[in-house]
Amino acid sequence: MYIDKPLRILLSAFLITCAFTLEAQVVNIERKRIATDTTGWFGSANLSFAGSKTTKSILSLFAGGLLEYKPKSNKDLWLLISEFSLISGDNEKFSNSGFAHVRYNRKLNETFRWEFFTQIQYNGLTKIDTRALGGTGVRIKLTQFEQAKFYLGIAWMYEYEKLLEPEDYNYDNRLSSYFTFTLLPEESVSFTSTTYVQPKFADFSDYRLTNETNLTLGVTKKLNLSVTFKYNYDVAPPEGVPTSTYYFINGLELEF
Repeated sequence: MYIDKPLRILLSAFLITCAFTLEAQVVNIERKRIATDTTGWFGSANLSFAGSKTTKSILSLFAGGLLEYKPKSNKDLWLLISEFSLISGDNEKFSNSGFAHVRYNRKLNETFRWEFFTQIQYNGLTKIDTRALGGTGVRIKLTQFEQAKFYLGIAWMYEYEKLLEPEDYNYDNRLSSYFTFTLLPEESVSFTSTTYVQPKFADFSDYRLTNETNLTLGVTKKLNLSVTFKYNYDVAPPEGVPTSTYYFINGLELEF
């Protein structure tokens, strides 16, 4: 059951005009996974744009895309994800960030999967000039219900980080663990929440914690309304960056 037309129009107008972003540091790919057993190629793209002018002209842009491939064996999964966001005004960038993520998932049995991943990102707001990482670990299915999916992930990852102002370099081995669940109460409604914890192996008291919660409502079979809130906590952030950051974004998502 999809959203009634009058409500659909109001929500679409609200989401297109209400894009607001404060960046976080840990990228969540869980809500990007397309929940289907069908093999072949799948993808989605989303775009949010807003502009305003008072004493300054403000431009806000957010774009993202996903490409997923499952061979006919249905035991392998490839994911390619990218996102970009920019908020600027009068030739000044208030926020500028982006990332690209590649992940391979191998099904071992109905409960366990093994994953390999690599990622590169930048984030001007949190003073990350470049962050590159790669890792591998296990993904565990905790439930077998179609309308309620729960997973636990535990992985090792190596991370290279170049920071801005002042320039600094970090090379760290981290534990990357996550707990995620997706609820599908209706065909056109999905609710996903994921929590990551990423401590350094050398010092478990130095960790990052992130929670991302997303609600997606189907407008049509191909077009969705998406509302996402993400909270990030870093025990030891770069100099001048708060320990807690968050972002909130509304937008449209097109599946193909």
